[in-house]
Amino acid sequence: MTCTSGSVESVADKTVAAKAQIDKLTVLLKDDDEKTRKYFIDAIGVHLRDAKVTDARELSFNSDTKIEYTSEFSLDKIAAVVTSALKAVAAAQDPTSPSPAMSEQAIAAYSDVVNTVAEAAKSSSTSAASLAFSMTRLSPGLFSFLYATSVNIKDVDTFGAEAVTATAIYYRFMQSIDDVKNESAFGNALIDAQNLRRMKQLQAGLTEDLAKDTLDIEEWAKKDSAYDLAVKKIQQRLKEASFDVTKPVVLQRAHGFGPAVEHSFTAGSLVTQQIVRASIKALASRGNAYQAAVSASEARLANNYY
Repeated sequence: MTCTSGSVESVADKTVAAKAQIDKLTVLLKDDDEKTRKYFIDAIGVHLRDAKVTDARELSFNSDTKIEYTSEFSLDKIAAVVTSALKAVAAAQDPTSPSPAMSEQAIAAYSDVVNTVAEAAKSSSTSAASLAFSMTRLSPGLFSFLYATSVNIKDVDTFGAEAVTATAIYYRFMQSIDDVKNESAFGNALIDAQNLRRMKQLQAGLTEDLAKDTLDIEEWAKKDSAYDLAVKKIQQRLKEASFDVTKPVVLQRAHGFGPAVEHSFTAGSLVTQQIVRASIKALASRGNAYQAAVSASEARLANNYY
């Protein structure tokens, strides 16, 4: 299935050339499908071994494609496809068993995970590179894996100044009886805390892309605003969950989060801060057009936002 944004669809509906370009993007992703699937499966194997899960079995495995302008940040289409698949997996399980991963709060948290993975694939930023793969422990015994890869094309005559991006998202749900027995802690707030850190990494990556000239200031402003709203939404959920952001949170593979990280929201990430500082230095000499990006980044650094 391919989800195409309304703005790209409106152009494609008007010209044969635009439709041909979109078809070309889809073909490019399909040509790499076998190689991408192998990478995804291999990465899943590594993460399961590190999490000491040896009995995982596949419940569902699929992929979908979204096509949109590179600056667009669509919160619903692909996330809805993946979470619908997740609900179908849950419905096929024992109906007498409670499924904490299927609460409205958990679905909202996981939708944001899907979106950060998709956005990471679209970015050329080193800050976002590691975010295109995700392992999430949804509940005891239920793991989800995501991987995204993108190709883009720029044709001024067809689409205007912006590039159009096709992003393929692969998703796989797996079950482990051993993990259920272990009864590792599950919390929606932990997923949100991880994703808040990831979303801020992506936002830092925007400023790096701007400094590298792979994004113009109008695109930066549009996407930064969308990311900012997403961050505020996650922060609100954490507030409602009484999550203590003054204490460091440990995110590790045993909980389904990839390499172990102890993150402090009060101190931020030194690596991400360095990326933003380098970007500010590059942008500071470019005049008033870039002042909004510089000022916003400096204010965030001052508040340990990153």
